[in-house]
Amino acid sequence: MSRVKNAVILAAGIGSRLRSIHNDKPKGFLSLNEKPIIEESISRLIYSGIQNIIIVTGYKREFYESLTKKYPFVKTINNDFYESTGSMYSLWKANELIEKDFILLESDLNYELNALQVIMNSKEKNLILLSGKTAAGDEVYVGVEKNKIVNMSKNISEIKNLGGELVGISKISFELYQKMFAHSELQFEKNKNYHYEDCLTDLAASNEINYKVIEDLAWIEIDDEQHYKRAVEVINPLIIKRDSEIQFSKKVERNILLNPGPATTSDAVKKALVVEDICPREKEFGDLVEGIRKDLVKVVHGEDTHEAVLFASSGTGAVEACLTSVIPENKYVLIINNGAYGKRMQQICEGFNINQIKFDVSFGDPINLLQLRSIVEKNKNKLSQIAFVHHETTVGILNPLDEISKMAEEYNLEIIVDAMSSYAGIPIDVTKYKVQYLIASANKCIQGMAGISFVICDRDSLNKTALYSRRNFYFNLFDNFTFFTKQKQMQFTPPVQIFYALRQAINEYFLETGEGRSKRYFEMYEVLKKGLRELGFKFLVDEQHHAKILTAVIEPENQNYDFNEMHDFLYDRGFTIYPGKGAKVNTFRIANMGELFTEDIYNFIKVLKEYLIIKKLI
Repeated sequence: MSRVKNAVILAAGIGSRLRSIHNDKPKGFLSLNEKPIIEESISRLIYSGIQNIIIVTGYKREFYESLTKKYPFVKTINNDFYESTGSMYSLWKANELIEKDFILLESDLNYELNALQVIMNSKEKNLILLSGKTAAGDEVYVGVEKNKIVNMSKNISEIKNLGGELVGISKISFELYQKMFAHSELQFEKNKNYHYEDCLTDLAASNEINYKVIEDLAWIEIDDEQHYKRAVEVINPLIIKRDSEIQFSKKVERNILLNPGPATTSDAVKKALVVEDICPREKEFGDLVEGIRKDLVKVVHGEDTHEAVLFASSGTGAVEACLTSVIPENKYVLIINNGAYGKRMQQICEGFNINQIKFDVSFGDPINLLQLRSIVEKNKNKLSQIAFVHHETTVGILNPLDEISKMAEEYNLEIIVDAMSSYAGIPIDVTKYKVQYLIASANKCIQGMAGISFVICDRDSLNKTALYSRRNFYFNLFDNFTFFTKQKQMQFTPPVQIFYALRQAINEYFLETGEGRSKRYFEMYEVLKKGLRELGFKFLVDEQHHAKILTAVIEPENQNYDFNEMHDFLYDRGFTIYPGKGAKVNTFRIANMGELFTEDIYNFIKVLKEYLIIKKLI
C-alpha cells in the first residue's frame, strides 16, 4: 500500500457568518492557539507524512498566497468565481495541480491528529471520515450500506441507514478524482453551486467509496459564532490534550544526543524512513530530489543564484567534492585551520596534490584578520579561493563569515565555506555574503538522517569548473549537477529512504522557520551556559566568538574526574556527550542542535549534577 503524500485544502469561501470574529480575514485565518487554524492543519498534515499541499483560494486569496512564501511545500490556485460556485468547482479548478491520490479537507476545520492517522493508515483507496453525533449544528449526515457510503444530507430524515456525521476529511484516489472532474463538468452546465459532497454521493452508486467512523472524534467545522465559541471552550482544549497523548504514545524511545551530529531527530523524520520501495530512476523520486535541491538552497536565500549538488556520503564527502572540483590547477586555495575540520580540508588537498596555502591557528583561538589579510596580500596573484569552516565543532567557535567574505571580494577571490554544523541553525544568506560554495549535510541542524551531503554552488562559479581538469569521478560537482539537471536522476545510486527523511526534515524546518530554529537553539545554549557555570565549569571559547550551538567545556583538574565514566553515567540515563578533539587544553563537548528543547537541557544539567555530587566533584 502506497501512502498518500498529497493534500488539497478547500479555502475559497467567504465565511460571512464569522465577520464579527475574523475581521474580514478568510475563515482559515481564525486563531484558536498561536497559529491560524489553516497553519495548524498544515502542521498536522506535514507531521502525518504529507509532502505537498494544494490550497484552493478565493476570498482574500493573498492571505493564503503568503503561506507559499513561508512553506515551500504549499501551492495555491485560485477560484475566481468563489462567490457563485460551490466546493466542487474549487476542487475541479485544482485539476491543474492534482496528479496523484490526495487527502481532501476544508480550511475551517479544527481536528485532532488521530483523524489523519486513521484515514492515512487505512488500506481503502477512497475513504470518507465520519464521526459520531456532535450536536454542533449544521451537520451533514451520511447514509451507508455495508462498508460503502450511499448518500449525504443535512436532513437526517433522508438518511435510511446512518453511518455518522461527515467530518470533511477524505482520502480520494486519482482515479476517483478524474471521475469527479468529468461528472462535475456536466453538473456545472446546470448549476455551478455544486459541492464535492454531492459529487461523491452521485458517484457512490457506481464507485466504491468507503467510510471509517471515529465515534468520539474531537473536531469542529467553524462556520458561525456559536461554532467558534464551542471550538474555544470545548473542542480545542480536547484536541490539545489528545494530540499530546497520541504523540507521546507513538514515540520511539528518545535519546538526547548532545554530540555534534548526527543530531536528535523528530519522530516524523524517523517514520519517514519507512516508505514503499521505489527505483531511484523513477520520475517520482526525481521530483522528490528536485524539490529537496530547491529547498536546500532556499534555506540560505540563494534561489536566484545558486544550485544544490547532492551526494550519498557523510559531510566529508561533500568537502572533498568541492575542493577537488573547483580549484584550478594553476591556482592555490588558502585554507584557514583553527579546528580539526579546517585541518581535514588541508589533508584532502594534500591527498590530491592540490596547491594550498595554510593559515594555522591554535584550536579554540579566533582568526586574526590582520594576519589573514597579510597572507592574502602576499599571495593574491596565485590564490583563487579562501576556504574555512564556519562553525568549527572541534571547539565551538564561529568564524567570521562576513569579514572573510568582504576580504575575499576585495581581492576577487571565491570563498568555500564548510557550514556543516551552522547550516539551518545559524542564519546564512549566500547572496548577502557572496558565498560561492557552501557545504553541509543532512544530519545536523537541518535535523535529517546521516547519509546525504551537499554543496550549494553559485551557478556562474560552478559553470566555470566545466573546463577544469578532472581530479575526481564520483565526486565531481559539475558532472553530478549536469547529470541531474538533464536526466532528473542522481548520477549514482542514492540512499532512497534517507531522502524521504530529509524531505520531512526540510518541511519541519520551514514549519518552525529559520528564525524559530535559531531562537530555540539560542535559548537552549543560554540554559546550558548558566547550568554549567553554576556547576563550576569553564569554557574554551570566549562568548564573543562562541557559535552557541556547541560548547567546548574545559575538563576539571580533579583526580576523581574521568570523562569515560561520566559519559557512561549520562549515556545510561539517555544523554550522549562527546570528548574533546585537539584543543589547546583538554575539553569535552556538548552540542545543543537537533530536535531538542530547553527542557532537555534542564534535565541534562540535573543528571550531570547528580554525577558530580556522587563523584565529589562539587
